Amino acid sequence: MEALRALWSGAGLQKIEGREITVQRRFTDFDDYWSKTAGAASLSAMLATMTGDEIEGLKGRLLKNLPHDDEGRIVTSGRANAIKGRVAS
Repeated sequence: MEALRALWSGAGLQKIEGREITVQRRFTDFDDYWSKTAGAASLSAMLATMTGDEIEGLKGRLLKNLPHDDEGRIVTSGRANAIKGRVAS
C-alpha cells in the first residue's frame, strides 16, 4: 500500500486514501469449487486448450493443495488494494 501511496503522491494527487479489501469464498467440497471456477472466463479458455488427462492432472493438484477442513469444505481468499486521491486544484 505504501508503494501505491508514493506513486499517487508522486503523480501530484492529494488527499490520498487507501485500504485493503479481503474477500473469502466458501465451497462445500471440491466438486462445488470446480464447478464454479472452471466456468470462469479466465479459466475456461485455458481448459479448452488442455487434454482430458491434463485437466485431470490439474484437478488432482488442486485437490491436493487447496486448503480444506476435515469435512472437505474449501475456503479461498483474495486481496486487493483500493486507493483514491484528488487532483490538486
